[in-house]
Amino acid sequence: MPMLLEAKPVVKQDEVEAITEEHVIRLHDYYRQVPVARIHTTCGEAATMLNQNQDFPCIVLCDEQMKPIGLLMRETLYRMLNGRFAADLFYRKPVMQAANRAPVIVDIHREATAIIDIALGRNEHHFYDCLLVTEKDRLLGVLTMRDVMSLSRKLQQAASAERERTVTESRQEISRINAAVTRLVHAANQTAHEAREILALSKRGEDSLKHVDASYNRVHQHMESQGQHAEQMLNSIKTGSGMAHSIRSLADQSGLLALNASIEAAHAGEYGRGFQIVAGEIRALAKQTREVAGNMSSLLEDIGGLTLQTVELVKASGAEIDDSSVHVTAGGGAFRQLNSAVGDLSRIAEEIALEGGKAGEIAEHIRLKLDEMVADRV
Repeated sequence: MPMLLEAKPVVKQDEVEAITEEHVIRLHDYYRQVPVARIHTTCGEAATMLNQNQDFPCIVLCDEQMKPIGLLMRETLYRMLNGRFAADLFYRKPVMQAANRAPVIVDIHREATAIIDIALGRNEHHFYDCLLVTEKDRLLGVLTMRDVMSLSRKLQQAASAERERTVTESRQEISRINAAVTRLVHAANQTAHEAREILALSKRGEDSLKHVDASYNRVHQHMESQGQHAEQMLNSIKTGSGMAHSIRSLADQSGLLALNASIEAAHAGEYGRGFQIVAGEIRALAKQTREVAGNMSSLLEDIGGLTLQTVELVKASGAEIDDSSVHVTAGGGAFRQLNSAVGDLSRIAEEIALEGGKAGEIAEHIRLKLDEMVADRV
């Protein structure tokens, strides 16, 4: 049933304009002042109070401590006094007899949503009655149903503004996430590309080390052969040196024999002269043979010394090659590990790029949906 008179609540204009930014609803901006009657106030006096200001929707009955004890709506009082004999019957009677002794009372600090639920949950007989607003059980004012609906409207506007703000912030955040994912995908693709280049360079390095290792092995084999040949030559030189010593010994013996033969030929006189000449030639030949054998022995000793040095150098070079081969082998192992690590990095980067692309698509889909929500709000 509609109210007879119900004024529009006073709400500041700047609050209406800034309603999308207001999140805390204050009942102080909505409740209104109404006349207060005592327990002995008559119906006639109550009618006079209401007639003084047509904007008053009701009268509240309070005790000495301003604690509400009843509510009389304007419509209820007027309907009661508009009868043919109403003035004689009711004007002098206490208004408490016509008042609602169980009005709905809400505390000023109660949540607005709870107050709205209480107001909408009343039965039809008292649905349009005012709600009494108190603080520490003292009356502050009343809320009409129009006030309640205005309060509900502001709550809806605040909730809508909050939803719009949340959607806008979410859309912006999704846009930032999408941009970050795009950068991540780009970086992952770049990383995968660089990883493939590093992998190619690493494989070429590994192949080069393999060639170097093969060359070291061939050189090592050649040097081993050279060492063996040098040792064989050294043995041959030793044999030749022994033969030179034997030749020198034979030359010495031949010289002694030739000397003895010359002496015997001298004793023979005229008959041994020819033999003496042959003995002299043999002694001269033995001398030359001894000198040649000595020179050959010296030469063979020098060649043996050089050959021995060559053998030592070949052994030292072989040791160096073996040591270098160990490092080359270790380098090849390091390159293989690097290839494996770079391969793993490349696969991870590709997976990141793939997952990032999917995340970017999802973020873009969410952003489009949020844009649609914002557009629908407009």
